[in-house]
Amino acid sequence: MTETKRAVIVGAGSAGLVSAKELLDAGISDITILEREEDLGGVWRSYCWSSATLTSSKWMTEFGSYPMPDEYADFLKPEEMMDYLRSLVKTMGIEDRIHCGVEVQGISRNNEGKYDITTNKGTYNGYDFAVVASGLLGEPELPDVPGIETFGGFVMHGNDYKQPDEFRDKRVLSIALGESGIGISAEISSVAAKTIVSSTTFNPAPRVQPYTTLPFDQMQFWPVGRLMKDYQELLTFEMSWITRLPEPFRSMYVRFHPWLRHYPKEWLPKAFIPYYWVGKVWPKPNSNFGEVSGNLTRPENSTDDILYLVYSGQITGKGRVVRFDETSAYFEDGSQEEIDAVVANTGYKPTVLSMKLPNNWQYRHQELYKGCFHPQMPNLAFVGFVRPTVGSIPAMAEMQARLMAGVFSGQLQLPEPEKLQKIIEKESREHARKCPHMQKRLPHIYFFDQWMEEMAQLIGCQPKLWYHLGSCQRLQAYFFGAPQPLRFRLRGPGAVEDGYERYAYRVDKIFGKLPAANARYYLIWAVLHPHLLTLGLGTVLYWGLDLSAAVSIGVAALFWTLYMSVDLFRFVFSFPLTLVLISVLEDIGPTSKVEQKTLSFLMGGGKPVNYQSPQVFETNASS
Repeated sequence: MTETKRAVIVGAGSAGLVSAKELLDAGISDITILEREEDLGGVWRSYCWSSATLTSSKWMTEFGSYPMPDEYADFLKPEEMMDYLRSLVKTMGIEDRIHCGVEVQGISRNNEGKYDITTNKGTYNGYDFAVVASGLLGEPELPDVPGIETFGGFVMHGNDYKQPDEFRDKRVLSIALGESGIGISAEISSVAAKTIVSSTTFNPAPRVQPYTTLPFDQMQFWPVGRLMKDYQELLTFEMSWITRLPEPFRSMYVRFHPWLRHYPKEWLPKAFIPYYWVGKVWPKPNSNFGEVSGNLTRPENSTDDILYLVYSGQITGKGRVVRFDETSAYFEDGSQEEIDAVVANTGYKPTVLSMKLPNNWQYRHQELYKGCFHPQMPNLAFVGFVRPTVGSIPAMAEMQARLMAGVFSGQLQLPEPEKLQKIIEKESREHARKCPHMQKRLPHIYFFDQWMEEMAQLIGCQPKLWYHLGSCQRLQAYFFGAPQPLRFRLRGPGAVEDGYERYAYRVDKIFGKLPAANARYYLIWAVLHPHLLTLGLGTVLYWGLDLSAAVSIGVAALFWTLYMSVDLFRFVFSFPLTLVLISVLEDIGPTSKVEQKTLSFLMGGGKPVNYQSPQVFETNASS
């Protein structure tokens, strides 16, 4: 008789539950899930304030083989995410396999090569496979700032924030601008006497395309970008140049750019995607459209457009806080602010750091293959310990879970431990080279679509062009479709029925309407731009200046090489493209009657809107 393989999963959040689903799909059916809280759900149950909304859209957040209901808004409330996870558990039929109130203290490997799990409620023995899915959000971490213990006011970690009323008429210092920091600071500013926000950098991205109901994370990643030299500039609305231009060009560019010039100087970005964390915000509502605003899918949510709130005086932007006394906070620029309360949105320590692991290993992301496997711990995997710059943590956890289940079931093979160790070291060095400023605290952050494609290649489900040639919609989906989980369920292991058609429909729903439809042509032009410039230069030299073919081709080839490899050279020759994009951003509203009627139709109204272009900062600061 074949022995039934047993698996244990630590954590019943989204990463743990999708791990269970993938193990079941791979034929490993004897599963136990250990959860330290009194219910499943993880971060969605424990760490969300009363008016929170997910920052990734539903198509990015759902699991590829378990779609979210159509009636869900584009951006879910935490209670809807909880309903979705409970529905998944019920569909899998594993309600009785989730043991709540069980805190894992250690994982060890016994003499038979199986795993024993030590908990506050005894030991769970003899598992063939172990999955740690307890997540990055564990114990709240307060900042270590001199004098904070002597401060006489109220100090709270963002984890404990539920609603803004307790800060009414108070002077509040909010520290850090991660995604929760953005929402919490914005809410507090609506009731506080004064709100000061301390941050050393800020990279914003809108949740929805301004003037539309289109989720921006469906328009933010383009496979066609791999053919584009200007991909990063387009993703950041040309703001990323600030991080690569030398002085005095950098200062000049800040004054020139319509959004950068409104940043508090302490917040100017030090790095940009694809290699740095980005915070997602609701764009400011536009009064020209009455009830129409950037967050149409959640009209009850107020704007959390931090830059607009700074610009309008509702928030005071400050740099790093360096010390406290009984009544005040002191900042890096030498300034002082009297305050009554501090809210620290300063992150968490993963609970895995407090677990005893095999070989007395201390969790360190850089020593894991794809954040998942350690070469000296066979049949043990970590799932849910990676996150994107902009994108979806559940989507990345699902890809890890699929890789893990494939390896555990024998469908996929990892390299031998020695070779795997060398691969890990090579990839860790490369990541450190790209992201040197992130290695101490944020080594687990990756550029979303690149990471998803790499994982898909390992799993065997990477999209292929020739499978998308059946229709124009499919072809559009291949080149412009977002890396939502469904994109990686079209072929290979775990493919879903009618996946191609559903995915093509989703992409067409985004790019089949204005203004997103026009983005297709702009992206195509961005791909062709350097090559057309090179061709034009060669043509002018040969036909216009009557130079020899060899000289014309040589000069054109040199131009192309410099354009593709030297940032400052490329900046000069792509500047006209920058001017075009920024002029569109500064006056994004339509001016003709035809365009007014088109926009009115898209907004759902029957009458043309009376459009008057507002200042760019009132409409698009968050972009």
